[in-house]
Amino acid sequence: MNDARHKEKLIRIYSGTMWEAELVRSLLEMAEIDSFLKNTMINSYAFEPISSEGVQVMIAESDKELAREIVDDYLKNK
Repeated sequence: MNDARHKEKLIRIYSGTMWEAELVRSLLEMAEIDSFLKNTMINSYAFEPISSEGVQVMIAESDKELAREIVDDYLKNK
């Protein structure tokens, strides 16, 4: 990854449970879109990690268009 890519603005493309966010991140990865999870509320004491909310999937703003299509398709078919 070059320096310009490192300085690119990051945006949230999805927010939900840890399970959903991981699924969305996997779909983006299959489309070769780099992403990461932010604000994960899970820790070793969580009894129900699937119900934890607020996990955000972050991407580079330049990937927004394709990522939005992928997320919209996921939401339509879930």
